[in-house]
Amino acid sequence: MKNFFIIIAIILGLLIIGIAVLALTFDANRYKASLITKLEESMDRDVRIDSISVNLLRGLGLEAKGVVIKDRLKPWSDFLLKADRFNVNLEILPLLKKDIQVKRLFIPELEINAGSGANSPVFRCAVDAKVDILINSLSQDDMLKTLSAKGKARLTNAILDNMNVLKAALDQLNMLPGIVEKLKNNLPEKYSTLLDKNYTIFKPINADFEIKDARIYLNEFFVESDAFYLASKGSIGMIDQSLEMRSNLSIPKDLSEAFIKVTPEFAYLTDKEGLIAMPLEIKGKLPSVAVMPDLNYILQKLIASKGQELLNRLFKAR
Repeated sequence: MKNFFIIIAIILGLLIIGIAVLALTFDANRYKASLITKLEESMDRDVRIDSISVNLLRGLGLEAKGVVIKDRLKPWSDFLLKADRFNVNLEILPLLKKDIQVKRLFIPELEINAGSGANSPVFRCAVDAKVDILINSLSQDDMLKTLSAKGKARLTNAILDNMNVLKAALDQLNMLPGIVEKLKNNLPEKYSTLLDKNYTIFKPINADFEIKDARIYLNEFFVESDAFYLASKGSIGMIDQSLEMRSNLSIPKDLSEAFIKVTPEFAYLTDKEGLIAMPLEIKGKLPSVAVMPDLNYILQKLIASKGQELLNRLFKAR
């Protein structure tokens, strides 16, 4: 029995040494060109990766630096996605079963460009995620179309440059002429600055996601900023960059009260808790993404509120 444990210890020691030697001597950059070709064929986009490396500091780790994806024929400055660094830590034992389990995917700063030029909206955040991927899908010719995965992600330091989400939603209320402009001109300074900003800052976001059929499906997730709450569900195309989201936008109670004080008509859009609320549809294909309130819902709220108002007047008259 003692000899058995000695043999096992020697085998494990040799295995650990072998993995360490492989990690220290393996030149992942030898496979960089074939990986880039694979990604470009799958996405029909140009891909750039400056370097790839392997380490064993925290399990089996892979690091890619200088990752950029852009449309064909466009300059690299008009990127679709950019990250200075991708860090992936894999569970070693599941690899023996031909499964990939990502212990951690960490991107310190991810940038997603929703347009072109200096004023295009750019979403920036740090991504920390755990995801399970089926390895068989990665062996297929069309990698993104056959990729299958599930995971949880946390986004921090999230900001959307060159777009104020609350202002964009309010600007779509064109069936209420003059109301939004009146609101902007008369809100207290504390709140008017929220509409004057040309960016949106988000609080940390947690989301469950699934990848299949070349789309990222996001289950119910909650997005919060200083000016609104957004509960959303939808999907994003990894190949065609199409976005389909159904959301419910709510404005915090104190800001809702400020809106109603300036523009009483907003009271028609309040929920039972006194928050201005409206369903939104966010869809399109990058870079042309539209934020559209559910006009049928808004009209129904207006009709119901006006009808109740008339009934109250009628009973008071009696």
